[in-house]
Amino acid sequence: MELVMAISFSHISAGATAVFVGYSSAVVLILEAVKTLNGSPELQSSWLLALGLGMGLSSLFLSFKYKAPILTAWSTPGIALLIVALNGVSIPQAVGIFVFSSALIVLSGLSGVSDRIIRYIPIPIAAAILAGILIKFVLAVVPALNQEPLIAGILVVIYFVFRHLTPRLVFFWVLLAAIALPALLKDLELSQLSVSAPHWVWIWPEFNLTLLIGVGIPLYVVTMVSQNLPGIMMLRSNGYAPRFSPLLTTTGLTGLILAPLGAFALNLAAITASICQSTDVDPDPSQRYKAAMAGGVFYLIAGLASSLIVGLFLMLPAAATATLAGLALLPVLTANLFKAFSSDQQGAVAPVLAFIVTSSGVDLLGINSSFWGLLVGLIAFYLARRFDRVKSS
Repeated sequence: MELVMAISFSHISAGATAVFVGYSSAVVLILEAVKTLNGSPELQSSWLLALGLGMGLSSLFLSFKYKAPILTAWSTPGIALLIVALNGVSIPQAVGIFVFSSALIVLSGLSGVSDRIIRYIPIPIAAAILAGILIKFVLAVVPALNQEPLIAGILVVIYFVFRHLTPRLVFFWVLLAAIALPALLKDLELSQLSVSAPHWVWIWPEFNLTLLIGVGIPLYVVTMVSQNLPGIMMLRSNGYAPRFSPLLTTTGLTGLILAPLGAFALNLAAITASICQSTDVDPDPSQRYKAAMAGGVFYLIAGLASSLIVGLFLMLPAAATATLAGLALLPVLTANLFKAFSSDQQGAVAPVLAFIVTSSGVDLLGINSSFWGLLVGLIAFYLARRFDRVKSS
C-alpha cells in the first residue's frame, strides 16, 4: 500500500509513454514475422501476450529488486532479422531458435563475463552511442511536422509549454494529445480496431542445427549488441549500477520459459527505458524505478489486451506516434550529448567517432551500427590514452 501511494502521476504517465513508444515502433514488425511463418491471428495474439507478460513481470521484478528504472523489451533488431530469416521455416523450428538464443543469453549472464566487459566501456563512449541511437527518433519529428503539420505542431507546442508549467506531467499531456488530436480531426483508422480475447498457442520447439547456427546465433548477437549493451549503458550513464549478469540471466530465463508461446527475445530496453530515467519523471533518481514498474504494469495490460492494443496503435497516424517518440526522447538525447562531449576537445574525439558511426545506421556483416560505434569509439579512446601515457613518460 505504501508503494502504491508513493507512485506519482508522473511515474505512471512516463511508464505509459514508454510502453506506448515501444509498441508503436515494432508491433507491426511482430505481426509481419508471424505472417512470414504463415501463422494465424491466434498465433499473433499469443506472441503479443507472451511478450507482454514477459516484459511486464521482468520489469516489475528487476526495478523493484534493484530500485532502478530497469525496463525490459523485445528485441526490435531481432524481429527485423527474423522477418527475413524465418522465410520457409516451420513454426516449431522458429520456437527452437527462440529457445536456443534465450539459452545463450542465460549462459552469458551466469558466466559473469558480461560484468567484466562492461567495466571497460567509459561513460562518454556509452553516452555517445546512446545519443547515436536516439537521434534518429528525435529527428523523425521534422518529417512528421511536414506530413501532419497540425497534429505534430500542436504536440510540439504542448510539450514545450507543459514542460515548463507542469514538468512532471508533461508525458501525460503529450500522450493524451497524441490520442485526442487525431480523434478530433477524424484522422483515425477505426477499421484497425478490433477486440477479442488473447490466445495461448503453445508450440513445442524443434531444433535444427543449421537454423540454430544460421539464425539462432545472429539473433543472440543482435539482441546482445543492439539491445542489452545499450540498455546497460543507458543505466550506467544515468547513474544506476546494477550488475549486468543478473539482469541478463533474468531476461534470458523469462524468454526461455515463454519462447513456446512466442517470446522470441527479451532483453534490457534502452530507448524506452530512457523515458523512465529522465529528470522529467522525478527529480530524485532513487524514485524513478517506480516509472519502470508502472511500465511493467502497462506491459501486462497490453499483453492481456493484445488485440485491442494492436488496433489502437495501428489506427493512430504515423506522424503522431513519431512525434510522441521524438519528444519523449529529446531530454534523454540532450543529457547523453552533454555527457559524451563535455570533455576537452582532444578527449571528445573518441565519443564523436562513436556517435558518427552509430548514428550512420550502417549494418556491416549483418551487425548493427551500435556495435561498430562501440568498437571504433573504444579503439580511439584507448589508443589516445596509450599515446598520452607515452608522452608523459
